Amino acid sequence: MTDNLHFHGTTVSTEEKTLKNKHKPAVLWFTGLSGSGKSTLANAVELLLFRKGYQTHTLDGDNVRMGLNSDLGFSPDDRAENIRRISEVANLMRQSGTIVCTAFISPYRKSRKFAREIIGKDFIEVYVKAPLKTCEARDPKGLYKKARSGEIPNFTGISAPYEKPRRPEITVDTAEHSVEECANHIVEYLEVNGYFSTVNEVNVLDKKRTIAIDFDGVIHKYSEGFKGLMNAYDDPMDGAEAAFNVLKDAGKRLVILSSRPSSVIEDWLEERGLKKYFDEVSNFKIPASIYVDDRAYKFKNWKDTVRDLLEGEDR
Repeated sequence: MTDNLHFHGTTVSTEEKTLKNKHKPAVLWFTGLSGSGKSTLANAVELLLFRKGYQTHTLDGDNVRMGLNSDLGFSPDDRAENIRRISEVANLMRQSGTIVCTAFISPYRKSRKFAREIIGKDFIEVYVKAPLKTCEARDPKGLYKKARSGEIPNFTGISAPYEKPRRPEITVDTAEHSVEECANHIVEYLEVNGYFSTVNEVNVLDKKRTIAIDFDGVIHKYSEGFKGLMNAYDDPMDGAEAAFNVLKDAGKRLVILSSRPSSVIEDWLEERGLKKYFDEVSNFKIPASIYVDDRAYKFKNWKDTVRDLLEGEDR
């Protein structure tokens, strides 16, 4: 059936996406009993990563079963197929450069091993540990009560087994630690294991020739002030294009820094024929030889800085 299918690689490599996204891709595979806190914790980790500016998404068990896997039940075979499909989706998202948080009971070691084989080296098993007694006391969806009464057959921990991970990359105990503590522990694991550390590595030559330039008030005239992140309404600053020409002829690497979405700036540059001058548009502070900003203050020492800032309020 698959004889006539051929895998098509992407034009943009995962490594190139890593540089663009400022982090390596990963699949954080949260596993544990119902009520252990998988979804809550996955969402907390996603929020922490999002606030750091990283590309991330959560795949939740209930959400997937309401759509993609709505045809599956909870027999061992259906559970295995559920995990297979999720693994394939998570792997596609990983290939896009995303840090994926997957929150599924995934009770069988064999299924989790299969998921690891599909995803590869970026698979990180997160065992969300909590005693059955604690999970049953929480029972946020009332499922344990229904399982005890026989309303739900094949319920993990009651009438179906849960096989604990033997060697997970990360273990968090939600009965002993807060959601915040557990989420921070998981993000620290990513930091320690280099998922973020290689992102901003720029060789010395690149840093020396890179000039980071603010958009509003330096490139974009911004004569009427802020009118929304999506609204870059004004013309280029006088003399801007001539300056960009000189800098590029001198071998400089020009990068725009802005809180605006990069697509808004790139469209603005394209419309005005300026996109050719810029190597990157970023929402992150990048290594550069100098930063050009219309509202910048050159730091000397804290004594003078406090004086100048307070005097500036009086002007």
